[in-house]
Amino acid sequence: MSSQDAIAGSDELKSRSTGNNPFLSACGFDHTGSLKDRLLTALIVLAVAYALTVVALVAPHGRILAVAWASAVGVLSAFEVVRLFARDVVTSAYRKGWGALHFIVLALPALVATVVGVQAVVHGALSWKLLFVSTVASAQFLMILQTFAGRRRLEDGSRHAESYAPAFLLVGICAPQLIVIASLPLGVHLVWWLVGVVALNDAGAYFAGKYLGKNKMAPALSPNKTIEGSVAGYVIGIVAGVLLGHAILDGVLSTGALAFVSFVVVISAQAADLSKSYLKRLRGVKDTGAFFPGHGGVLDRFDGMIGAAPAVILTLLLLGAL
Repeated sequence: MSSQDAIAGSDELKSRSTGNNPFLSACGFDHTGSLKDRLLTALIVLAVAYALTVVALVAPHGRILAVAWASAVGVLSAFEVVRLFARDVVTSAYRKGWGALHFIVLALPALVATVVGVQAVVHGALSWKLLFVSTVASAQFLMILQTFAGRRRLEDGSRHAESYAPAFLLVGICAPQLIVIASLPLGVHLVWWLVGVVALNDAGAYFAGKYLGKNKMAPALSPNKTIEGSVAGYVIGIVAGVLLGHAILDGVLSTGALAFVSFVVVISAQAADLSKSYLKRLRGVKDTGAFFPGHGGVLDRFDGMIGAAPAVILTLLLLGAL
């Protein structure tokens, strides 16, 4: 028997053993984006999130875990953006050095925010100056890279700007604010509150758009999104924000303040989702990555939370709660 026949026979045997075992078949990923993949991923993520939350709430300086999670979201999102766009215009081959430069520039504010967040957890004080300097420096470096990209052809500079400018708004400005939120005294509670508002907004918009939607909201960016779905997302997100706020934020904000911040959060989350869709349309891909089977990349899953994080920070500052 040839080696090819042996390999084929071995693969067939594995396939039969898995197919005949309903438990293995039910618990394994299909890696096809199926509903089973989505549900399994969601269960695993929730289980890990619950375990991390318990540790973060009971361990000394446990909020560092929340800071680490938010930092991973920001850094991996920056990597996914670079993975999309750090390619040669003609051959589409990866330009490794060019990509590494852009990753450093995009991830710099999130990395600095991680240091700031850990210091805030340990010492109780946020270094806004350090975060501001890193964000401005990142923007400055990105401008230099754009100028370099368009030094020979204006089209290359324009392509660089349309790709990395909106990406910088998401991962360079918004993502570090999620890290700051995680470092606050009620950071873990605020993160879960934000998860609930954004997730229920998404769910409300999806189901209302699917069953009631008739008018397209942004067909060039996301053909399935409708005005009816968007409005439903606003209503459900605001109601969820008020109810969850009273349940888990320990009376930090009044009902009116919760309604206001929830409204701003939903606007920002929906805008961030469309901004991410814009990036994917530029590259012609369905997902920003494949980190979560059935769900796509990190930016695909956390774009709403990333985009809404500055709204939470700004609102808390304006209301004197931060």
